[in-house]
Amino acid sequence: MGTSSPLFIVLNPNAAKGGALQHRQAIENYFLSRNIEFVLALTECRADGIRLAKEATIKGFKTIIAAGGDGTLNEIVDGITRAIREKNLSFEEAPVVGQIPIGRGNDFAFVAKIPQKLEEACQLILDGRWLPTDYGELFGGIFPHGRCFVNGVGIGVEPQVNFIATDFKRISGMLSYLVAFLKILRNFPTPMKLKVVGDNNKEQILSQQFSICNGRRMGSAFLMAPDSVIDDGLLNVVYANRPIKKRAILYYVLKFFAGTQLKTDRFSQFLTTQISVEADGDVMAIHCDGEEVSRGCSSLTVKVFPKQLKVIRKM
Repeated sequence: MGTSSPLFIVLNPNAAKGGALQHRQAIENYFLSRNIEFVLALTECRADGIRLAKEATIKGFKTIIAAGGDGTLNEIVDGITRAIREKNLSFEEAPVVGQIPIGRGNDFAFVAKIPQKLEEACQLILDGRWLPTDYGELFGGIFPHGRCFVNGVGIGVEPQVNFIATDFKRISGMLSYLVAFLKILRNFPTPMKLKVVGDNNKEQILSQQFSICNGRRMGSAFLMAPDSVIDDGLLNVVYANRPIKKRAILYYVLKFFAGTQLKTDRFSQFLTTQISVEADGDVMAIHCDGEEVSRGCSSLTVKVFPKQLKVIRKM
């Protein structure tokens, strides 16, 4: 085992529409059978993972595990970074972040090459090998004072699809996103007038989809930023550079499955360490790591923190 201190595991029983809870016994049995000390805590409400991860960091736990999906991991990262800043911890003192991907999308696990099989993910944690990893922070919507993320931020069509998929009670996984997309087609969003400022970019665009990515994939299968790297110190901004008509949307959606949308003339990309996006009116639906930021706001800023997380993952 790569660490001698007890693991602190935060399990979100509501991940995967409540399906994550059924994995609790298997997780406990895995570590108990190997005489690994751990503390397992269940989240009880939204943002509870932030509190639990922050408290665990302050108490000195060296390995904090998110058992859930991207939203659970998001809360763990946010809680850890809050504690690091509050206690002024050095990078060496900061805990290592792990994930057991038992959620709905598991998009960060995909790019971090964290195994989908529970036993293999747990073994990766016990191996204890971590790599420095970037994370981002956004300011806007219901998070004017900041919310950290590891995978990405979506503005426009993609978060609207995500919100609908999240509201489904019985449908989960990729199917939930497909059904949500079909619902969106009934009233396809109008383009947003956006003023965008990055390190070396300043432009105004009309767009229905704008992604600010650390990872590559969102929505369980859509390669929103196919060239993104999680430890290069940069955010990949991928966006529709002009409006997409309803009759053409399916064509471009299929491109996202393969990550080839940038080979068309309708999508553009640039790299930056920070970005501000201002809309003409409260029209931006926004998520980060699948968590709701806003269903309609007018401004957002995002910045990256290069290699400031210690994440258990593969190269």
